[in-house]
Amino acid sequence: MRLYVDLETLQLIEGPGFRNPITSLRFKRGDGARLDVTFLTNGTTPTEIGDPGSLELRFGAKPRGRYDVGYLVHAADWTLPDAGAENPLYQCSPSFNTVELDSAMQVGSPTGSELSEITLMGEITWREGEGEPTSTRTFLVIVENDVNRGTEGVPTDADPPYPAPDSMVLKSDEGYDVTLRNTLKTFDANTATIDDLTDALATLIDTLKSKNVL
Repeated sequence: MRLYVDLETLQLIEGPGFRNPITSLRFKRGDGARLDVTFLTNGTTPTEIGDPGSLELRFGAKPRGRYDVGYLVHAADWTLPDAGAENPLYQCSPSFNTVELDSAMQVGSPTGSELSEITLMGEITWREGEGEPTSTRTFLVIVENDVNRGTEGVPTDADPPYPAPDSMVLKSDEGYDVTLRNTLKTFDANTATIDDLTDALATLIDTLKSKNVL
C-alpha cells in the first residue's frame, strides 16, 4: 500500500500535488501488509526525514479511544532509503495476524459472534536519535475479517448433481399440456365475446386446479 505524508499538515494525502486527506486505510485480518511511505515537503516533493543511521520509525494501531493499551498491530522494523536518495521511500510490513487482533475480533468464537470488521486508530511516528518524536495525524485502520483461512476443506459435490437450468422443464402430462395449448390457440382476443372469454378462463382454471397448480 502506497502512502504519502504531508510534512506540513502531518496528514496522509492522496499523492504529490493532491492534498486531500486520507482518513482511513483498509486491511484484512490474518494477512501481512506492506506500507510504502513517502514524506512530502509542501505536499509535492519527496523528502528525507532524518539520517538513516539514527532514524527510528513506528507504525501502530490500537482500539479506538484506548490510548492506554497495547498495540493490536505494530511495525518498528523499517527499510530506510539511502542517504541522498532522489525519491526516498520508507517501507515496513506490519502483520495483521496477531493474537491481540484475533481476540478483539473474537476470532474462533464458538457462538459465531466473530466481527465482520473492526475499526482501529493508527499512527506513524518517527524520530532521529534522542530527539523528540513527530507523528502523523491519527487515521482510521479498518480491518476486515478474512474469509479464506486454509482450514475449510473442499465442498462436497452433491449426488446427483443439480440439473443445469437449461435442462429443467415443467413436468406435465400430455392432456394437461394439450388442454392449455388448445385453449390459448382457439381464443382470439379481437373477436371473442364475453361468453368466449368466460369459457376460456373457466377451462384454464379447471385445468390448473386439476393439477394442483391453483
